[in-house]
Amino acid sequence: MKKLTLFTLIVLLTLSINLRAQNSDDKWAIGLNWQYQDFNTVHLKNFEQFRYTKWQGYHFPSAISVARNLSPSFNLMGQFGVSKLEYYRMKSINQEISSDKFWTGDIDIAYKFANGYMMKETSWFDPYIYLGLGASSIKDIGTDKTTYLKQVTGVGFNFWVTQNVGLNFQAAYDLIITPKLNGEKRDDYAHYTFGLKFRFGAKDTDGDGVKDKDDACPDVPGKVELAGCPDKDNDGIADKDDACPDVAGKAEFKGCPDTDNDGIADKDDRCPNEAGSKELMGCPDKDGDGIADMDDRCPDVKGLKELKGCPDKDGDGVADIDDACPDTAGLASLNGCPDRDGDGVADKDDKCPDVAGTVANFGCPETPKFELYKVVYFVTDKSVVMAMYTKDLDEVAKIMQEHKDVNVTISGHADSQGPDEYNMKLSERRADYVINFLVKKGIDKTRLMKSFFGERNPVSDNNTIDGRSQNRRVEIKSIAK
Repeated sequence: MKKLTLFTLIVLLTLSINLRAQNSDDKWAIGLNWQYQDFNTVHLKNFEQFRYTKWQGYHFPSAISVARNLSPSFNLMGQFGVSKLEYYRMKSINQEISSDKFWTGDIDIAYKFANGYMMKETSWFDPYIYLGLGASSIKDIGTDKTTYLKQVTGVGFNFWVTQNVGLNFQAAYDLIITPKLNGEKRDDYAHYTFGLKFRFGAKDTDGDGVKDKDDACPDVPGKVELAGCPDKDNDGIADKDDACPDVAGKAEFKGCPDTDNDGIADKDDRCPNEAGSKELMGCPDKDGDGIADMDDRCPDVKGLKELKGCPDKDGDGVADIDDACPDTAGLASLNGCPDRDGDGVADKDDKCPDVAGTVANFGCPETPKFELYKVVYFVTDKSVVMAMYTKDLDEVAKIMQEHKDVNVTISGHADSQGPDEYNMKLSERRADYVINFLVKKGIDKTRLMKSFFGERNPVSDNNTIDGRSQNRRVEIKSIAK
C-alpha cells in the first residue's frame, strides 16, 4: 500500500491547530460540494505528489454528504458524488476508460477534535479524520467490471461562518479492495471534496436563538448573553437570579438597586434615600448614639436607647425633652420635677413645698374653717419663749379649747448663728417648748403637728440683729382637722 504523505501532512497540520463544529446541539448536517479525483498522485514519489496532481471533477454540486452526530467525538457520515473523467488523462496513466462518468459513495465514522476535550465543541474551526467503506464505479475498456469496493481514509475540516453555515474541505485516500482487474487490483486514487455545509436539528423551544441544551430558561424567550433567560429590567442579571427583577440594580446586590450608595440594597434599607450604616439597616445616625435618626426623638444630641435617643441630665428617667425640671431629679408622674412634701404637687408649682397639701390648694393644706396664726419669738440660743409672748400662747390655747375642730402646726426656726446641725436641734426644742406649753393648758397633743427647719427658712436678713431676732421663732398655724 502506497504511502499517504500528503494526507499525513494534512492530518498533522490539523492536529497542531487549536482553534465551530457539528455538535450535540445540531445533530444533523448536509454538505453540497464539488468532487475531484486524482488517479495520478498515487503513482508518484512523495514530493512529486504536490507538483503533478491531475484533478478531475464535475460542476457544482457534484457531491452530497449527510452526517449525524453520535456523541461529542463521533459523527456517522454518508457521502455520494459524481465526477467527469478526461480520457487523455486516464490514458496517460495507463487507464483506458469507455465512459467518462465516475461515481463514488461511502459510509464513514468521523472523529471530531472539536469535542470539548481537545478543542471547544463550539469552535468555529472544526477538524476531523474519518474512516469508512464504500464503492466506486468506473467503466474500463475490455471489461464488464465497473463497481469496486473500497476503504476510505481521510481528513476534513469545517470553517463555520455562522452558527449553522460553513465551508467544508475533505481529502481522502480511497484504497480499492475488490474485485481485481485483469488479475491485478485496480489502482487507488486520491479523493477531494470542497463546498458548503449546513447543520441543523438543534431544538429552541422558546425561539430566542439559544438552543434548549444551552438555554437556562428554555420555555421563556430571553437574551443570548444571559443563556436564554429574560431580563425585564435590563440590568444584565437574568430574572431567575434577580432578587429585584422589576427594577434595575447591581450585580453585587443580586440585581437590586442601592439608591443612596451606602452598600445596602434598597429592599433591605430602612432609609433607601439616605446613606447610613449596616448596623442600623441603612439609616443615618447624626448624633452617633446608636439610634437611627428616624427612630431618634433627639437626633441632634446623643442620648439613651431607653429614652429613644434623648439625654437625661438629672438621671431621673425622664428625658430632658419631656422634663419640666431637667436639672433636678424628680418623678415621672410630675414630668421629672421633685415633690419634697410628697403631696403630688411639684415643688415648682407647690406654694407650700415643705408642707403636704392638696392639688386644689396648690400644694398647701386646705384652709380650715377657723384660721389661726401666731408667731412667738426667742432669745439667742434659748428654747424658752420670751415672756412677752406667753400671752399669745395663752390665746392659742383658749381658741383651741373653744374650737375643737382646729388643729395646728408648730414650726420651729432659728437664725443662722452657730452650726447648721445645732440650729436644727435648737429649732426642734423651741417647737417642743410650745407644744408642751399647750398640752399643759389642756390641748390634746394629737392636735399639735410638729415641724422644725433650723435656719433653712428665714423670714428676714440674718446679717442684721433685727433680722436674726425675727428668725428665732415658732410659727403656729391652724389646719383643717
